[in-house]
Amino acid sequence: MTKIFLITLGLAALILAATTVVIPPTAKLEQIAYKVEETTIKIQGTGFTTIAKPYVTPGEGYVYAGMKIEFLGAYPSIQVAADGQLSKTFDQNGFVSAVYVGPDASKVTLVNTAKEQVEVKLRITYSYVKATYIPLSGDMVIEVNVPDGKLAQGFNAMARLTIEPYAPYVIKAVERPDGTPATVYRVEPKVVEINTPGKYKVSITQGDSMPAAILVKSLSKQTATVSANGEFAVSGAEIGVPQGWKLLGYAVFAYTADANIIGKEVAGDINIAGGLVDVITDVNQNIIVKSVSYLVPPVWNFNIRYKIALVYGEQFKISNSLPSAVNVIYIPIVYKEAQVKWLTDRALVNVTEADVADGQWTAVVMQLPELARIVAIRTPGNAMISNATDVRLVWGSGLRAASISPDGRQAYLVVQIGDTKETGVYTFLINWSPMRIPVVDTKGRPVGSLSAVADKFEASAAVGYVEVKVYKPEPFTLDISYKGVKAAQVIVNSLVASPQPVTLGIYNVKIVVVGALNQPISEASVSIDGFPASGKTDGSGAVVFKDVLAGSYKVNIDVGGRVKTSADLEVNGDVEKIVKTPIVAIVGGVPITTLDAIATAGGLSAAGLYFALTRRRQPVAEVEQI
Repeated sequence: MTKIFLITLGLAALILAATTVVIPPTAKLEQIAYKVEETTIKIQGTGFTTIAKPYVTPGEGYVYAGMKIEFLGAYPSIQVAADGQLSKTFDQNGFVSAVYVGPDASKVTLVNTAKEQVEVKLRITYSYVKATYIPLSGDMVIEVNVPDGKLAQGFNAMARLTIEPYAPYVIKAVERPDGTPATVYRVEPKVVEINTPGKYKVSITQGDSMPAAILVKSLSKQTATVSANGEFAVSGAEIGVPQGWKLLGYAVFAYTADANIIGKEVAGDINIAGGLVDVITDVNQNIIVKSVSYLVPPVWNFNIRYKIALVYGEQFKISNSLPSAVNVIYIPIVYKEAQVKWLTDRALVNVTEADVADGQWTAVVMQLPELARIVAIRTPGNAMISNATDVRLVWGSGLRAASISPDGRQAYLVVQIGDTKETGVYTFLINWSPMRIPVVDTKGRPVGSLSAVADKFEASAAVGYVEVKVYKPEPFTLDISYKGVKAAQVIVNSLVASPQPVTLGIYNVKIVVVGALNQPISEASVSIDGFPASGKTDGSGAVVFKDVLAGSYKVNIDVGGRVKTSADLEVNGDVEKIVKTPIVAIVGGVPITTLDAIATAGGLSAAGLYFALTRRRQPVAEVEQI
């Protein structure tokens, strides 16, 4: 008997293309509502009192972010504790001047260690935040609205926009909606704070990323004079930036004073322009001079004007439109990436003798994403700094500035000031929270049977999410598999606490196997090539596979080991696929095909054909279809 094969060429192994998901660099816009209260608390000798977390909120969507308690006086006998996150600021005498309490603390306890009653005057600021994450792509403008009168009574508003240091984007300008410059803000390349109600436009452009751990240094101060109605400009080419360092910008102080007769108003102003200007203070003060008696009449008006600004960028210019000369002090500020080794629970920053040379002061600065919290800093001399914000420590013949921000995301520590310095390894102890990325199907339901692998960090999976144990602030790539099949590659460019979900297309697939006469074929073996799904058809010729990953597949059919066929299968939604085979009948479990029917037409009965086939145990048809 002739053995017949029906073969279609061109069938290759299936290559599934996993979905690529990009978590882009983001800007975090925080709408901040805060309420300030002043109060006086009497604490009995060796007694205590508590300040509870507030329950009132400024409006819908705001989340409690903590409180700041300022002591309006020196109270050496008062100690402060909390049942959650706590950071302190000390005055020059070593007394607590302010306390920052995190949102996890339900109460703050003030303890009076003296035997006598103490009357403590406090200013308490309660803060609430409504956060939005804005994907960054190319040059863009973000509209910021600082509300006025739309919050609960007693609340004020401000806004903060933050770009992660490692993101290749910077703030270009802050303007009013009509394009005029806005001045009611504090700004630097990655952060802007707006503290006056109104509408603003924040322009963001592509720019340099910055390392999370850097050394910042000020060079020697320079002086200049700007003549009346004159200008003065400085460019980076004029600055002797040390090798290996980059110019961050300048601290600029421009000032003048003049005396005039009353009634003669002085026209003009001092303008500081540059790449990005953060005006720290702007003072225009008039002082009328007179004697105690009528001896010297009040006819002189002494005018004092000065501006202090941080200017970021390579250059700045001062324009003087006043009739008197303006004196200028400017100090170049430089930075470079710190020598840092990132470990799972700490960062080791090595400061060398070369790092602290040629500067008025040098500091280590660390800025981390919201998944991280700096809990302490240990110096090379083994001094420990923790729970401290904006403190001054006795150091050599002077003071040493150090701070860990209340939220733990930022820290600075001066490592050299004048002739006092400390080189060696500084240890920043850091608590990292894993980055949890939700994984859902197209209906928003959590997906199980997941596994994950990251290129730089340890990754794990559970029902509905994958977790990545990040421990350094940099982008990474994550591969997510579903039932052992690679389902998505996630490119993570922003280490945020609440990343966007990864959505997998997971659908039900129904395969119906029929014969040449469209009759259902039961007990047919069905499998999906490239996905772990297999089974046998029921009496209606159907088999249902639940939760199949979207993709392009081949479905393979095997009936009785004699008839084999395959067909393309596109899964991009719930799908029913009918696969037709050349089977005209099944006798005693052996499929009879159209080719077999030709043989019976040649004189061999169906029964004789059946016995011949079972005796030879060989297939009569192998059919593959594209």
